[in-house]
Amino acid sequence: MILAVVSFIVIFSIVILIHELGHFYFARKAGMRVEEFGIGLPPRIWGTKKGETIYSINWIPVGGFVRVYGEGGEHERDERSFASKTAAQRIWFIVGGVLMNFLLAVAVLMVGFWLSMPPLVTPPEQYTKDPAGVTSRVVVLSVDQGSPAQAAGILMGDLILSVDGDAISTTDELKAALVGRAGQTVSLLVDRSGKLIELTVVPRAAKDGAQIGAIIDRTVEKVLYIWWQVPWIALQEAWRIIVVVVMAVVNLIYQLFKTASIPADLAGPVGIAKITADILHLGWLRVLQFVAFLSVNLGVINLVPFPALDGGRLIFVLLELLRGGKKVSTHVEGIIHTVGFALLMLLILAVTYKDILRLI
Repeated sequence: MILAVVSFIVIFSIVILIHELGHFYFARKAGMRVEEFGIGLPPRIWGTKKGETIYSINWIPVGGFVRVYGEGGEHERDERSFASKTAAQRIWFIVGGVLMNFLLAVAVLMVGFWLSMPPLVTPPEQYTKDPAGVTSRVVVLSVDQGSPAQAAGILMGDLILSVDGDAISTTDELKAALVGRAGQTVSLLVDRSGKLIELTVVPRAAKDGAQIGAIIDRTVEKVLYIWWQVPWIALQEAWRIIVVVVMAVVNLIYQLFKTASIPADLAGPVGIAKITADILHLGWLRVLQFVAFLSVNLGVINLVPFPALDGGRLIFVLLELLRGGKKVSTHVEGIIHTVGFALLMLLILAVTYKDILRLI
C-alpha cells in the first residue's frame, strides 16, 4: 500500500507539474510577473526564490498553482500585471495548462506505442487485424472471495500462460481447457509482474463446465507498430481518450444535478491511489496508459466552466470580449471564484470520505 501511495503521489505530481508549467510558460511569454510556482496547495512545506519567482512544494497534494502578479485584477496599468495583458494573452495563460496536459498524454502514448503498448480506448478489432503483430494473454481482473482461484493463490493482474502445460492466449482456450476438470487438480503457469509461477487449482462445477472463481479477460499485451506512424497513432488515441473523458464528465455533471448526490463510481485522491495500486500489478505499459488517461482527465476537468477552475476563469474573459472589452467587476469575480473553490474542496472531501468507506 505504501508503494501505491508513493506511486500515486509521484504520478499525480508529474501530471500537475506539467499542467502548471503550461500556465508558467504562457505567463512568461506574455511578460507577466510570476510570483509563485507551487506544487500542491498551501500551507507550504518548502520554497525557494529564484529571480522574481518563489518555487514551492505544499502540503495538500491535490493540485498546484501559478500565482501571477495582478491576477486578481489589480495593477492594471503595470505592464507586468496579468490585468494589463490583452484578452488573447490571458486566454493563452488560462488554457496553457490544459494544452500541456494534452501534449503530455500524446508524448506518453508515443513512448508506450514505441514499447509495443496496446491502445487504451481503440476497439480491439482495429489493431488485431494482423495477428502476427499482436501478442495477447489471459489476464485475471478480479478473484472471488472463497473461490478455488483464491485458494490457489491467484492474484489480480496475473497472466495465465498455460493449463497443464498447454499454452493459452484467449479466454475461450482457458474455458476449453477446464471442461470436464471440475474437482480435479489443474496446473496453471502464470506470469506475475514478469515472474513465472506454477500454481495448482481445483475448479468447481459450473453450467459451462468448470470455473476457478475469477473474472478473466483477453488482454492485448503487445502491438507492433511501424515506428514512423507512432506520432499519428498517438494523436488519434489521445483524441479518442479526450472524447471518452468529455462524455464521462458531461454525464457526471448531469448526474450531480439530477440526483444532487455524488455518483458511486466517482473517485477522489484516495480512490485514484487505490486504482494506482491495482494498475501497478499490470505492468509499466498499463501505468503509461494510466498517466495518459489521468493527464487528459485533469485537462478536461479544468476546462469545465466552473468558478476557480481554468474553464471558469476563461468564461470571464469571454464575457469581457462579448461586452466589448468591459470587464466584470474584479470584486464580484473574486467572490465567485472563492465560493467555487470552497465548493470544490467540499466535493473533494465528500468524495474522499466515500473512497475511505469503500476501503473499510
